Amino acid sequence: MVYKLIVALAVVALTSSHELTMNGGRCLCLRTTDRMVFAPTQLKTIEILPPSPSCENVEIIVNLKSGRQICLDPNASQIKNIFQQLIKKKGKKNDKPRN
Repeated sequence: MVYKLIVALAVVALTSSHELTMNGGRCLCLRTTDRMVFAPTQLKTIEILPPSPSCENVEIIVNLKSGRQICLDPNASQIKNIFQQLIKKKGKKNDKPRN
């Protein structure tokens, strides 16, 4: 009986310490940049990942044609400005009447 109690306490201790060391989960971006360090012609795709149970941060991942991935800082003013311009262009494109 004592053996089962010790095993149960050990499992609880290991599980709770594992959760504490996760420290916010598994984000894909370990480092971010606040600048566009590539030419627009190198761009292949952009992924915007919202906060989730595994990562509390918004992540912007740029995939380049070379296969390289770059994480952009979503809070940087230059990055915000670029996305606002893209949204405006997209809005203007959708406002055009169709024939």
